[in-house]
Amino acid sequence: MAEITVVHSAAAPQPKRRASALLLRLCLRCSASLCFTVFSVPSVISAHANSVSYAEYSADGRIVHAVVRLPLDDVDLLLRLDRDLDGQVSGAELDASAIAIRAYLAKHLRVSADGAPLAETVVRVAVWRDPSASQYLEGGLWYRAPHKVAQLSIHTDFLTELYPSHTTLGRISAAGHEERFTFGSTATYERRIAPDRTTTVAMVAGGVVILALLLLARRRMAAAAVAMALVAAAAEADVIMSAPALNATLKTMERLKREAAADTTRKPEEALFQLGAQADGLASIMNLEVESHGMHERELLDLALGRMKELGVGVAYNRDKKKFFYDGAAFAEYLKKAPRGAHAAAAEFKLLSYRFYQSSATDIAALTAASDEKKRFLVRYPAFEANVELRLFLAVDYRDLHRRYLEARDNANAATYRLLARAECLRIARRYPRTEQADAARQLLRTLAAREVK
Repeated sequence: MAEITVVHSAAAPQPKRRASALLLRLCLRCSASLCFTVFSVPSVISAHANSVSYAEYSADGRIVHAVVRLPLDDVDLLLRLDRDLDGQVSGAELDASAIAIRAYLAKHLRVSADGAPLAETVVRVAVWRDPSASQYLEGGLWYRAPHKVAQLSIHTDFLTELYPSHTTLGRISAAGHEERFTFGSTATYERRIAPDRTTTVAMVAGGVVILALLLLARRRMAAAAVAMALVAAAAEADVIMSAPALNATLKTMERLKREAAADTTRKPEEALFQLGAQADGLASIMNLEVESHGMHERELLDLALGRMKELGVGVAYNRDKKKFFYDGAAFAEYLKKAPRGAHAAAAEFKLLSYRFYQSSATDIAALTAASDEKKRFLVRYPAFEANVELRLFLAVDYRDLHRRYLEARDNANAATYRLLARAECLRIARRYPRTEQADAARQLLRTLAAREVK
């Protein structure tokens, strides 16, 4: 996916890999990275690993107190707290979303005493910042048991709608004892707070054995901790699609959608073009995520598709091409409103590229019409910055027409389009000698020459 690397340099592969990927894409029409050098859009790529939540619990007699802190960006993505889309969640916006927040906390935090579930009371909702200024949604809750709690059970599955393996790092205090526990969708904390006499004797006897085992395992645990840190660091560097960045992109798209529909000081056609750019960029990042990690982030992908559908932004998965494609509606609408606008060439180029990548290249009439469209574009915009890409599209159209006419046993037209394909490849190699498109054109020339020899 070479174009993504132009926009997002942090993810750039090596030149040879980019050139070969481009050639494969063009020759087979089977790939569809759709961010070119025409414009840049905010990225959903992130260098941060999946988020972590924090919680503190304390049991005192009949009362269990809880304080939970969830990454604000993640909660905002799920519950849409930032209603004015200014990138900040204000106190007024928290108040407006109080019912949704309380319902979310109740659904994903379950406390039981002696086997019976306890009803929650949410006493506080606020924004909390850690020492690095990262923002969290902080919720304060308490639970009342009918009698003194003897057996405590706590289960949380916060943010698993975004990350199935999301964890909450917890600290639990009860009966003068404090311990830490990592909560997850499959991990439940259980502890007897008021042990009976037999349990107490067993615990004292077992304590000596446990102490010896801990001393024996200390060195092994230290080595394991180092290994886990290295693995975590490696994983952190390989995150492509993250909830905070997706949240920012979706909010930007919603804001642009509003601007495009409203009579504002900013021209609506500008908002339309930028909306198309955001949708195009998000589709490309989704493709990069799937190429790199398969469906590991299925929840984020599904959420992105669902939110875009709500906004009327058409991004869909093409099963034949195995790629996500934006339908280009905002670019088409931009061209209707501003056919000679500042972004007219870029918008039309994007539409041409979508049709190129999704073409089956099997129909002679469709291929002929597509090549004519590209030729007209080159006449209208001779100095457009991405014409090298478009010329390569045209060369591939000619190559495919050459093949289709050969299959139809029309040797005259087959020869004509082979010559046109060859001429376009030579033009690319001559005008843009040190580009990946030139490398792909040279390879295409070799395939045409090999076919001629046969």
